[in-house]
This record gives sequence, structure tokens and C-alpha cells, in this order.
Amino acid sequence: MQISSWHQGDDFIVYDRDQIADPTPDLFDPQWWERQGLRLGVFRGRGQVHVVQHGAAQWVLRRYRRGGVVGRVVDRSYVWAGLEATRPWREWHLLAELRRLRLPVPRPIAAHVSRTGWRYSGHLLSELINEARPLAEVLKGDGMSSFDWRRLGETLQRFHRAGVHHPDLNVQNILLHRDGRYFFIDFDKGRMQASALLLEIDLKRFRRSLEKLHEKQPQIAFDDSHWQIFLAGYRS
Repeated sequence: MQISSWHQGDDFIVYDRDQIADPTPDLFDPQWWERQGLRLGVFRGRGQVHVVQHGAAQWVLRRYRRGGVVGRVVDRSYVWAGLEATRPWREWHLLAELRRLRLPVPRPIAAHVSRTGWRYSGHLLSELINEARPLAEVLKGDGMSSFDWRRLGETLQRFHRAGVHHPDLNVQNILLHRDGRYFFIDFDKGRMQASALLLEIDLKRFRRSLEKLHEKQPQIAFDDSHWQIFLAGYRS
């Protein structure tokens, strides 16, 4: 990975020069990809996440949006406190570091920050993990074997051993690849060198996510025995 940056006026881009030769803000406009015939689809969650085609590669384009009550009023902008404090900039560099540590996360392609006075908005381009499904879909389908639960615990332990805190660890932000590998996505507000308390919060948040899914769909196989197998992998 060759980290480079681009700046023009109030637009800032950090990018991997191995993936993009000449970045412009157009890369972060879904309509621009649409006009090129290269927007492949849309995922819907808190906001729209677009899948785009770049040569032989497929990328995910996400615009940063607020959630909760604040998001109903101001959903796409944040208070400017310097470029390095912006959410796209921090997440891109965090992903780059996690890739350097060989942790299973998407490759960061580019991040864009656009400043308007005391506020900013931003986007992230990252690699699409092909042939992978969110953990929620896996559980709704065939479910997971004891081996799968243990391996998931081992994967999370790799992140925690590196001091990585994922602030929104849930059944949608963990992907299971067809080859059996787990990938963690959406590290907005994530951090390194996290305290033991934050890592424990990760575990509790993830368990609550599993319980909520089971409450909504009781046919999904999840109980304390599955959690104990997961923890055995986590503590191994």
C-alpha cells in the first residue's frame, strides 16, 4: 500500500496509490458512477451504501451519516476539528493499520472530506468482500457449527490482542466468507490501544446483538452454549 493525499480548496482525499492513480471528488459521487454505467447496486442500512466497479475491482462507497435523534436533523455533516480528527480520515488510516497487521478487514481505497466553514461531510471507498454474507444472514440460514463459533471467537481475539476496539460490533458488521474466514467491517469511531474496559464492552455489545436477533427470530439457533463455545475460542 502506498499512502498518498490530494487537496484542492476545501476537498481532501487520502488514497492508496496502488489502487487509484489520479483521485478526484467525482469518485465519491454515486451519480458519477451511475453515469459511467459502473454503479452495480445499493445496500440499505442507516444510509445507502453503493457498490461500484473499478476495472476488475469492486468497491463499496459509503457516505458518513449520523444516527439517532441528531441524525434526524443533521444527518450528513459533522463539526470540523481539524482534518486528522474527521471520521473518514481516522477510519481510513485505522483500516490501513489493521491491514498492515494482517487483520481481516476490507482494504481501504480512499477517503474524502469536504469542508464547509465549521462543518464537514465525508465518504469512504473500500474493497468489497465478495462471496461473503453478514453473520445475521448466516444465522438465519443454515446456522453455525461449533467449529464456526470457536473460529469466530478466535478471530475477535486477534483484534483484541492488537488492542482494537470496534464500537459497533454486531451481526451485520461481521462477514463470513465462503472459504470460512471472518471479516470485520464498519470501523467508524474505532480505535487502537483500547482499554480492557472498551474491549469488554465490545463483547457485551456483540452478545446483545445476537440476543436481539434471536428475540426477533426465535428459530435462529443461539443460546448460552453457543456463546460459551465462542468464548472458548476467544480465550484460546
